[in-house]
Amino acid sequence: MKLHWSPKSPYVRKVMVCAHELQLADRLQLVRSVAAMLRPNPQIMRDNPLSKIPTLVLEDGSALFDSVVICEYFDTLAGGTLFPPRGARKWQALRWHALGDGLLDALILWRNENERAQAQRLEPLAQAFRAKT
Repeated sequence: MKLHWSPKSPYVRKVMVCAHELQLADRLQLVRSVAAMLRPNPQIMRDNPLSKIPTLVLEDGSALFDSVVICEYFDTLAGGTLFPPRGARKWQALRWHALGDGLLDALILWRNENERAQAQRLEPLAQAFRAKT
């Protein structure tokens, strides 16, 4: 399996934690890929039209993207040991996924806003991100 990967992506790190926990990391071919909002990456776009990482390319050439989908796929490969298959525990695990992703989204946007020059920064937006994290 080929994983479009970057050590800077918190979503990639989440996928890698799952891969290591499920002892699948050695089955991954890591392809260092840069995904930038304003510059779509043609290499990633061959596998994911959204030009986002992580993107996992399976042995048959099909691709999975979004960290939740990839983590669930890894769990299925490993026999379902990480995420409950049904019931209240499954929904709790999915809530944790959603909360984690929401926090990552807020932190990425907050970081981007803080990197702007002070004159360009939207202070109400920065305050909203601080409240969420």
